[in-house]
Amino acid sequence: MAPFHLQKALCEELTTLLYNSTNLINNALFQCVVKEKKLKEFEESLESGILSKEEYEERKKEIEAIVEKMPEEEKIEEKTEEKNVQFKSDKALVIGIVAVLLVLAVILSLPYFTKEKPRTIDDLHELNLKGKLKPEQGYVYNDIYSFVKFDGLWYTQFLSPQGSRFYNIQFRYGPKDVESVKIKGFLNAGILNNATDYYVTFNPTGKDFASVALAVGDFNEHMTKIFFKKPIAACDRNETLPCKERPIITCDNTDKMVLYVKEANATKVSYGNNCITVEGSGFELVKGIDRVLFNFYGVIDDK
Repeated sequence: MAPFHLQKALCEELTTLLYNSTNLINNALFQCVVKEKKLKEFEESLESGILSKEEYEERKKEIEAIVEKMPEEEKIEEKTEEKNVQFKSDKALVIGIVAVLLVLAVILSLPYFTKEKPRTIDDLHELNLKGKLKPEQGYVYNDIYSFVKFDGLWYTQFLSPQGSRFYNIQFRYGPKDVESVKIKGFLNAGILNNATDYYVTFNPTGKDFASVALAVGDFNEHMTKIFFKKPIAACDRNETLPCKERPIITCDNTDKMVLYVKEANATKVSYGNNCITVEGSGFELVKGIDRVLFNFYGVIDDK
């Protein structure tokens, strides 16, 4: 059985056709009645002497001419109806084409909308290890470390140095972004491993305090949460009010572990026994910090 909307459309079309046919029959009957009635009136007038033979013939021709014009008007109406039908047909064709295109668009877009999207960092790691992410979304570094990008940050997974906890660790740069930054010198592993705290020092009169603070903040987050070491704020000179209450620390006046962040034009990272020096400008300081952290985690080996 045809769907309800098709049955309804068919009924509407049949009703229209029936209506039009009825109109045609009524018009034809009307023409006949009018013609016969008028001719009869003219004949009676002729017989009674009201009309002469010539007037009768003239009136007869006039009424026949009037009646003959009526089908022409009907033809005009029929042509108008044909145009309307054609317009409806063209409109239906356009609507049909648009409907087909919409259906095709929905079908083609189904894989995109139905494709399961990763919702967590763990989901991304799973896809990454299967090789289903684009390079800018994730990659496996050195065939060991899965790095994925989520909300603008790079994440990988590590066990803490004590092996007691498992972490999703975030970085602002991936290892491929910072591997060109070379580390010069050597760091005393004993001092790093045994330290429970460390100094963080910088030039308090520098011009790019925001970048220095961002780099230091990233380093401190890893050291406190993963390596369980406490930062001690320091300055490399006593030339500002905040530094009067802080220790004045450089790489040369303490045996404790030190992070020394310096503003400079060139990006450099160097180790000096107990001191880590990161130099650069703007986000290059952050890149230098990530380079040090990748070394601490063993992601990038500097042997």
